[in-house]
Amino acid sequence: MDRTGYSNDPTGGTRMSDDALQPFALNYELIGPMQRVIAKLNFEGKLQAVSEDPAVHSQRLSFGDWTAVVSYGLPQFGNWMQPKGNDPPTGGAMVAQLGPDEFLVTGVHARVDFEPVDKAKQRLFVQVQEGSYSEDGTWSFERLWNGDQTDYGLNFTSGVQVLRVTVGTF
Repeated sequence: MDRTGYSNDPTGGTRMSDDALQPFALNYELIGPMQRVIAKLNFEGKLQAVSEDPAVHSQRLSFGDWTAVVSYGLPQFGNWMQPKGNDPPTGGAMVAQLGPDEFLVTGVHARVDFEPVDKAKQRLFVQVQEGSYSEDGTWSFERLWNGDQTDYGLNFTSGVQVLRVTVGTF
């Protein structure tokens, strides 16, 4: 992508503009500071990422004893609704497994939740830390998410949020 004026109309964008670049800019803003951490996790096979499919409003990512469920078009509160998707489809999420019950999670316009593979158990968010990674890969804690912020899953908007999530079962 560049500012040469080239477009791939009719199969893509008709022009290059700040609005057209905004979704890409947000992705780079999210991933840029932790690119080395992400590259290592990807190399180790511990990272999965999805983008919103306009025809499928929920996606499932398998991580051993856990399944990460990414949904689009849900309100911030409530889990009784079926996801309806975003209009336009702008959502996406990245989940990486840091340990058996620990995950690095980020996303935009999506809700990420976790389900234990063992259906006899229920998920519990033990701790959800919001923070960031420095260029040298050091995690910097900023704040804890409380129960009101995690009741129905982890809701991501267009803000830059990176979470270290510890889950458990009961």
